[in-house]
Amino acid sequence: MKIKSLLSALLLSSVVFCACQSKGNNSSDDAAIDSLSAVASEYLMPDVTLERTDGTSLQLSSLYGKTLFLDFWATWCPPCCAEIPHLEKLYEQLADNPDVRIISISVDQDRDAWTKKVAKDNPAWEQFRLSSENAEDFFRAIGLETIPRFIIVGPDGSIIDADAPRPSDEVCSTTLLQAVAQ
Repeated sequence: MKIKSLLSALLLSSVVFCACQSKGNNSSDDAAIDSLSAVASEYLMPDVTLERTDGTSLQLSSLYGKTLFLDFWATWCPPCCAEIPHLEKLYEQLADNPDVRIISISVDQDRDAWTKKVAKDNPAWEQFRLSSENAEDFFRAIGLETIPRFIIVGPDGSIIDADAPRPSDEVCSTTLLQAVAQ
């Protein structure tokens, strides 16, 4: 059990190492993202267990039924935290849309840091944490190497946009609404 925990910690450390990068102009990175985005609609979002702030858990698949805007973030990631006010505006803009669900999923290993940040910020949209025991397979399956990362998932669990615009990007709400209309 300790070996599995250590391996999960090493995987999350690699995400930490690569995390919080801004979208750069590296053409090979852009090509990889374009490739993933081009085939994303052919794939279903892998299911994973998520934890609520109260410690209870649920499956990601139980959230299907609406178009999901998934925000992968961490408390120690400055670019992730910089997106929070923009997520709040996006949520307020779309709060009355019955077909959209905005969900933040923390990749924090430090549960206390996560719960304190959520309690302090008190976001109106749903907050979950990905437990480290199933993070490795999930990250690999969705190609998550850096955060913040935003993914649009259709009501049936299909990946509509594997690298959706950040909420701070002016095209974010338009992109999300176009996904809902599909």
